[in-house]
Amino acid sequence: MKSKPRVLIDTFHLSNALTGIRTYTTQLCSGIEKRKFEEVDYLIYPNWNWLNQTMVLRGKVNVLKKILNHLLYFLWKQLCLPYLILFKRIDLIVSPDYLLPFIKFNSKSIAVFHDTFYWELKENYNPLWRSYFLKSVRIGLNKNTGIVVTSSFIRNKVKEKLGGNYDISIVYQSPKMLATVSNKLLNFEKIGIPENANYFLHVGVMDKRKNLGVLISAFRKVCEDEFFKDYYLVLIGSRAVTWFHDDFVNINKLIKRYKMQGKIIMPGFVSDADLSLIYQKAFAYVFPSKEEGFGIPVLEAMKSNIPVVVSNQAALVEVAGDAALIFELNNTETLSEQMIRLKSFELRKSLVAKGKLRVQKFTQSAFVNGFHKVVMEKIGVE
Repeated sequence: MKSKPRVLIDTFHLSNALTGIRTYTTQLCSGIEKRKFEEVDYLIYPNWNWLNQTMVLRGKVNVLKKILNHLLYFLWKQLCLPYLILFKRIDLIVSPDYLLPFIKFNSKSIAVFHDTFYWELKENYNPLWRSYFLKSVRIGLNKNTGIVVTSSFIRNKVKEKLGGNYDISIVYQSPKMLATVSNKLLNFEKIGIPENANYFLHVGVMDKRKNLGVLISAFRKVCEDEFFKDYYLVLIGSRAVTWFHDDFVNINKLIKRYKMQGKIIMPGFVSDADLSLIYQKAFAYVFPSKEEGFGIPVLEAMKSNIPVVVSNQAALVEVAGDAALIFELNNTETLSEQMIRLKSFELRKSLVAKGKLRVQKFTQSAFVNGFHKVVMEKIGVE
């Protein structure tokens, strides 16, 4: 007989997750394993460490791989998970990627909603997959389901999209740990960043919602200032998974139109070790995104002791607090003005100090403890 309630965390999506959901899930799983809670038994399936490292279903996406991804995802969610729930005698199942299985054998459940892009950014998704996904999300929710969101902004969005009387809890997540490394460990020539260069930084996939065209246009204006004439803009990140999302071609066209090929550097995906030093060496981090559910790079930049500039998109403002400069969304003029303000050493120093304090609110311990509290409330363990 089992002595404690059992909680199953579904990690199958790590097989192809690339961005925020990947960080969310790995931070949650690693934190739970470190903490070893006594009130419940956490079971994590599949092996999250292996899935996080494998490239079998990740990388370049062709039609066959895309079909295989969707088929395996469906089989896992609707066949394998119900089997595990039944035979592992699961009391509560957690899906960090929105979608719960249809059949749960009366187990309770928690779905994590990171954003509402599937509802709002229709043009960014294959219509058939979007229709299947949204219907599956709806069917997976029931009276025994709780919802966890990443910000109060997303809580309001989820209420608007789903309606109903779902229990919605806000649990702030934590950024991944980027180790402090020596300058010697980064091959600047290989990455494409001139050694000892000053640069503004953005980290994220080349997704349309990231609004990188506005950043490139603003940077062009910034370079007209004598102080910034030798500065660069570094855009770290791979292309978006599908052409519905991808903005890579448009970004390159804009760079060529402005004749800034030598000023804007796009190394693609980089390792965590390289990324750590790229953050540390940056002059400032700029996040012009139109749509975010949280904004992990804001915290990564603050942990790296560099100033941050964000758009006034609600989730980014919520995460950054008073520790970042804020510009009007889609407004090239106000973005360039805020970037130019960073000439001030005193302003940069103040933002870095505020960032150090702000990021302390988003530790892995606080994230995991907050999530565990929601789990306890859902299964009725005091």
